[in-house]
Amino acid sequence: MNIIPIISIILIIKILVILFSSLFLVFLALKKPELSGFFEKAGLFGIFLFALFIPLKDGFAIFGMVVAVVFFIAYRISKRDFKLPYTVFNKPIIIYVFIVALSFIWTYSIKDSINEGGEIFYFFAFFFAAASLLNTKKRINFIVYTFTFSISIAIIYGLFQGIFINALHSLNRVTGLIGNWTSFPVQVSYGLVVITAYYLVSFKKQNNNKGLKKGLQYSLKNLLLRLGSFVKSFKKIPSLTLSFLLAIIVLLGFLDIVFSKARSAWIGIIPAIFILMYLRSKKFFLTAVILFLALNIGFFSISKTFKSRMLAMFNPKIYKIESKSHGDIESHLALIESAWTVFKRFPLTGVGVGAFSKYFNEHKKVRFPWYYNPKTGKKLYDLYDNWPENGYMQTLAETGIFGFLSLIWLFIIALRQPIKLFMSTDDKFKRKIAAMTLGTSVIFYGSFVGVSNMSNDELTNLWLLFLAIFVAALNISNKDKNNQ
Repeated sequence: MNIIPIISIILIIKILVILFSSLFLVFLALKKPELSGFFEKAGLFGIFLFALFIPLKDGFAIFGMVVAVVFFIAYRISKRDFKLPYTVFNKPIIIYVFIVALSFIWTYSIKDSINEGGEIFYFFAFFFAAASLLNTKKRINFIVYTFTFSISIAIIYGLFQGIFINALHSLNRVTGLIGNWTSFPVQVSYGLVVITAYYLVSFKKQNNNKGLKKGLQYSLKNLLLRLGSFVKSFKKIPSLTLSFLLAIIVLLGFLDIVFSKARSAWIGIIPAIFILMYLRSKKFFLTAVILFLALNIGFFSISKTFKSRMLAMFNPKIYKIESKSHGDIESHLALIESAWTVFKRFPLTGVGVGAFSKYFNEHKKVRFPWYYNPKTGKKLYDLYDNWPENGYMQTLAETGIFGFLSLIWLFIIALRQPIKLFMSTDDKFKRKIAAMTLGTSVIFYGSFVGVSNMSNDELTNLWLLFLAIFVAALNISNKDKNNQ
């Protein structure tokens, strides 16, 4: 079987660039180890490009990933360090990647396995590069600032796009600068969590020793401190202005999600924001609940399309009645059922990573349940047949039960470790990193229900960047009080 003609040209170019660049840099790293500093800075530049362009132009972001990976490999070789960097996520990652690689042996489509498996491999390579290179607070802050800047631009653009196409009162949906109406709102959700956790909410541990704060001496001292704080507050006007602007960005981001009518984004952002507020205090949590109810009641009142898409998650007939067209929830459910059928046929191995669409297309008239399309009156699968529209079911169908369990293991650790760090440290920096990681993980798991999978270069690799930032922050010593 001739593999080369059926593999995408873009992937071939990507592999060749990485291969030849790596070989050349390996040669340099072996011959000139004194270039390690240059390799390190070049790798960091690649991470910067990724953080800057992922909400704006996906192609440039992927180029940044490749730069980061290639120069990170050269950096490690120049340091004569050939070990895989240690992280708290290594075990599930290694097992999952190993299963993905094994699936190449029995895959139903070698082309699709190389395409999607290759994406997964270098996504995790990027994770290890970022986790190792972002080894100071200064570097972590710079990458977070960069992403905040770029996602803010994307959010503002999305707002004007939504107004221009009348997204609130029509079936039109915003796509953002990346031109994708599924990935864009999830990226916005990531941005809302980053801005909220990193800039707007303080996660400093509360001091409960109020019984010790008694007496006239303390009262006078406290009064003087308050007066001093009042005087110093004038110096904080720029900081307050920035907080106000970021709060406006958060509000606009919520509007973008409404304009996109993205159910997967809502599934992720709602629990993520509630978790962040609960970590701050119960009062913040209750406030978030009240605001959420008020906003949704308001949008339900003024936008039929928003209401129908949200309520269709619970009753598919609503979407058909409101839009007078095909109910897309029905197609999602049919494809999930189809993926379950594939899994039951290949429970241990799956059909190979990325191979669901090939297997499905060739067998859908024989093996899989039909769904009824009320618009045409025919039994039809329509265009939703290239993947199961559900990352969890795709993982089961393509890598079997062991691939699925290893991925769920990674997902669980990505929740447990941030909670553990948040509860165990007094360091404000680490606590906000932990809160940010927890929130972005919840969003990613929500998007996995509908729009994301492990080879999605606009969502998965961004989530892995936040995991890498968490690992980097976890490894920074508590004694490191400066920004290095």
